[in-house]
Amino acid sequence: MNFHEYIKKVYTIAFRLTGEETSANDMAVLAINRNANNIKEDNIDLSIFHVTAKEVCGIFLLQSGKYSTSLNNQNNLIQNALMTLEPLSRTAVVWTDIMGFNINDLASVSNCSKSELYKKLNTARRQICIIQKTL
Repeated sequence: MNFHEYIKKVYTIAFRLTGEETSANDMAVLAINRNANNIKEDNIDLSIFHVTAKEVCGIFLLQSGKYSTSLNNQNNLIQNALMTLEPLSRTAVVWTDIMGFNINDLASVSNCSKSELYKKLNTARRQICIIQKTL
């Protein structure tokens, strides 16, 4: 993928986690800068994107208390549903259901077992279904 697409994808992950543009931008920039030495040209390898995506999730989980959980986007039901989830559940949903990554990779970033992440993911999916019916 080209560098512009890489930036957009990293930002998307950060936005889905934080629900707020400024925080997502700051988080994306931090994650990209941490991996800047691995970026050598405009054609970004998917493995670099994967590492950066894990970095975004790690940053979010370490600093999740500073991000709002308000439902501030009236036109985006998915984002509103995501914002009602606790940080680890939100991260699991974004990682697996939105980005399509394997949950095994998230275990190392979150310091949680795979079974715990699956529990969080399944509970979060049920919550999202219930929330979407009420929104």
